[in-house]
Amino acid sequence: MTRRGALGVVAGFVGSIPGCTELRGEASSPIQRSWYADFREPSSVALTTTGNLLAGSHSPFRDRPIVAGLDSQIGETTWTVTVEKGYKSPIGVGDGRAYAISKAETMVAVDAATGETVWQRPLAPIDAADPGVVEFAPIPLDDRIVVPISGTEDDVPDRLVGVARTDGETLFTHELSASLSGAPGVTSIGVVAPLVDGRVVFLDRIGAVEWTREIGAALSAVGTTDGTAYLGAATEELLALDTATGTATWRGALANTVFTRPLVTEERVYVGGADYTLRAFDGTSGQELWRDDLANAVTHGPMEVGDRLVTLVGGKHHIRGPSGTVPFTPTVLYVHERDGTRVRAVPLDGRPFEDGGSVEWAQTTGETVYLGQNFGLTRLAPEAITDA
Repeated sequence: MTRRGALGVVAGFVGSIPGCTELRGEASSPIQRSWYADFREPSSVALTTTGNLLAGSHSPFRDRPIVAGLDSQIGETTWTVTVEKGYKSPIGVGDGRAYAISKAETMVAVDAATGETVWQRPLAPIDAADPGVVEFAPIPLDDRIVVPISGTEDDVPDRLVGVARTDGETLFTHELSASLSGAPGVTSIGVVAPLVDGRVVFLDRIGAVEWTREIGAALSAVGTTDGTAYLGAATEELLALDTATGTATWRGALANTVFTRPLVTEERVYVGGADYTLRAFDGTSGQELWRDDLANAVTHGPMEVGDRLVTLVGGKHHIRGPSGTVPFTPTVLYVHERDGTRVRAVPLDGRPFEDGGSVEWAQTTGETVYLGQNFGLTRLAPEAITDA
């Protein structure tokens, strides 16, 4: 059976097969880590420009923080902000503040240095919605924050809400024609939103629609530069869209859909697909520069860490649409040079460490890689990436 046949299209995909690619460069010893924090059900990490490390929990329980400050050297929690019971979003950061929303119908802005709540605003109606309604982080855009509110079960109006950074006052509300299929991308003048009905919508900073583009299939999260938006599609393409008009400037061939945000650098676009492949494209021409076959579908990344790329395949991944949460096996962390040379592949199935449970996600902040586990948060040691 081919990978393409095994995975099918995202709308009908309900399972996974074990990875069929050999783990070249497989690690023979456990991956090094700097610290482990007992931080239950972490949703994300974030780093401010002044070096404040933040984390949040997506747990619905009231004692799990919507935003917390961590000591970046040892992982100790230094302060927490909690809200009423409800699932919580990942964290968005900007201007020294952290922003997050909760199904408790609350949005908060928190001073990232002190943990003091700058403002807290009601956000309704989302309490009765499915947990997917808080899947995406608030997005800083100039003097405002754009809040994606979009469930997966048609039980809440899908919309983007713009609020003022200073006090959380609502500036605009734009209703979407369908649920978001991935995290929106931001440019200097607006937001690019991908939808499960195959449309891409560009909103300017006041919430007005500049253009809508029909792609015809579910779309990934969006990577952006000031002039171009990049996103994967279940049409088995990587698309480069002109953000001024929505016109496709090039289309790169893939062999399946994409679950993650393409990584956009100065000259290249890197994308990991459900076709078990990591690819690099020329950002201007769309020419494929290299590819590497991996052991499973890419669920997080690729991400930049210095001069290298870090990519996670496998784990649990929630597909926006009818498929829901799908377990992928195996779970492997890859490190690549920018020219495509694979330098490390670390299996992470089961309990890769003696504590923390299985790995759910990987994320980078600056030069550091963090792994979100069932019951905690791991910071990888720099040598786990740089010395591979």
